[in-house]
Amino acid sequence: MKIFCFFLFSFLFTNSTQASENPLVKEISLADWGLSEISQIGYVSVGVLHKEQGDELIIYDVRKQKPVIKEPRAPFSRVPSFKGDMFLVSNFDQGNVNRLGGYFSGFAKPPSQYYSLAIEKSPDNTSALSFNYTNRPPGFVGFWIHLFDFKEPPLKRIFLDATPFNYLTFSIRSQEGESRLGLQIADSIWEKKGDSLRVGSVDSFLDSGKLGSKWQQLWVPLEKLPKQINKKALASIVFVAEGGGSGHIFIKDLAFTTKRDIHIPTDISTPMKNRQLKMAMWLWETEKVLNNPKEQDTLIQFCKSQGITDLFVQIPYMAKNIYSKNDGTTENNAELDSGWEIIWDTTPMRPLISKLNAEHIRVHALDGDPRFALKKWHGRLLALIRKIIEYNKEVPINERFVGIRYDNEPYLLPTFGGVLKEEILKQYLTLLGKSKVLTQKGGIELSADIPFWFDGLNEYFEPTTSLKGRPMTEHMIDLLDGVGIMDYRTQAYGADGVIAHATDELEYASKNGKKIYVGLETYPLPDETIIEFASTGKGKKLVIKKMGGSKTQLTLVPEQGKTPTKDAIVLKQTRTIQVPSSKLTFSSKTIKDLQEVKQQSELEFLQYPSFDGFIIHSYESYRPWIEKQK
Repeated sequence: MKIFCFFLFSFLFTNSTQASENPLVKEISLADWGLSEISQIGYVSVGVLHKEQGDELIIYDVRKQKPVIKEPRAPFSRVPSFKGDMFLVSNFDQGNVNRLGGYFSGFAKPPSQYYSLAIEKSPDNTSALSFNYTNRPPGFVGFWIHLFDFKEPPLKRIFLDATPFNYLTFSIRSQEGESRLGLQIADSIWEKKGDSLRVGSVDSFLDSGKLGSKWQQLWVPLEKLPKQINKKALASIVFVAEGGGSGHIFIKDLAFTTKRDIHIPTDISTPMKNRQLKMAMWLWETEKVLNNPKEQDTLIQFCKSQGITDLFVQIPYMAKNIYSKNDGTTENNAELDSGWEIIWDTTPMRPLISKLNAEHIRVHALDGDPRFALKKWHGRLLALIRKIIEYNKEVPINERFVGIRYDNEPYLLPTFGGVLKEEILKQYLTLLGKSKVLTQKGGIELSADIPFWFDGLNEYFEPTTSLKGRPMTEHMIDLLDGVGIMDYRTQAYGADGVIAHATDELEYASKNGKKIYVGLETYPLPDETIIEFASTGKGKKLVIKKMGGSKTQLTLVPEQGKTPTKDAIVLKQTRTIQVPSSKLTFSSKTIKDLQEVKQQSELEFLQYPSFDGFIIHSYESYRPWIEKQK
């Protein structure tokens, strides 16, 4: 289970990007959101994409009222099962989740920042949780370790009952020199507030009195915890940098004990056996390559240099629908593939595939458009599959495609977030089912790309996609030969990292004998500001005005902007979340950053037979990004 939310957890702060000071306008149909009058609207969630050419307003959610998260009357807690005098939370030698189901994650408020929070080797070659940061007041920076699974809804969360224990202990060291950290803690109540209480400086609990470059075991008497903290429901351990400057610290062997100075056993994790993995890449601007032999050679050399084994190549074709009318509409039977004519000159494609195959690079025929999920477009895709199967029959084996790749992203349809979501998903599954029948008969693979959050919950613990009580991801894995998870994050570990977002899919696919690529992004993406509006709030305003029929205009007005109220309702800002592009894409990062995330993720993914390798988006951005750094 994962939570699809840009603001995933407490204590997270990111670089702020302000929304446009000019009004932004978007038109919607009330019917798409199950509404008939603007007076029914009580909650709206929008995104502002900060593109180079100007800000763009995206509508994510429109409802009668803000969703309510059900909370228990009192927190649920449990004493963990333990033997002897200690409960080991984590050695931090492997794994993204500790023995209590808790994740770890960093936080920072500019100008402070953290560069990495990951399980890696310390200077003495022992595995530990590594935190690399710079603290610049008035900002702050740190990280937290949860003692519960925050991805469970509040009614299912189990917090740590630490009453049998007398000490919190862990080993700590710095990379070199001195680092100063404060230790804080939160119980279920403070965690809900998104806050924690100070216990003391890390130095004050060390026998030496100073954190340095050698391992030291730290013992915190639980009687020293603030009196406001409920030891029966501990939620988080929080570390906050103190003083200015940079630091790099390591932590391992985190435990709760009944006695001081007892031995904390070190886990000996079983290393996963290495196996041959694949490396895939999307290629969208195929015509530029086909029309230029030099570009073909450049592509092939780049694929070889990056270890590309599979290339997803956009087919440059045109499609004519014989059922199209002069007014741009189509008749009801337009979804039949017999009604579509595929116009595609295969001649330049043949030598390219032959050259790629000669270098042991498998070629898949790629196509994608959000509209293709809809029934009226299915015929086009099915006709294309038939065309590719016919092509494969007519050419030598070294010039053939090995499969069909769909990169249809139905969630980009403007109506996806409303009441039509389930129908759109059903139509998409119908396309995949019909496509699978054709590819199976044609002896080629069928695969598709999916966002990591298709099997998750939103921030109100509602399924993001669900059909017949199951997430869309499971239906797609069942139908397809393989999938690619668009796992667009730039850190491997943590609650909002690559590992966390791919684990559920890998587990499910492993049980079903399917293969999965984990996708990473190199294309420059815009920063985004997520804003929620309700009837009460402050700051920016959202003006909602009926335009005639079901059409309604939403206008985002700056805080000091003029607010027209005639024949309109006004909602006020209740929450703003900044989503920097650096969280999603490696475009502003280095080759080393990408390699580290791949290596760290691979270490965790090798335990899943379904893990087939990584896929990079895309040739058009990946190659210039690599070349720029050479």
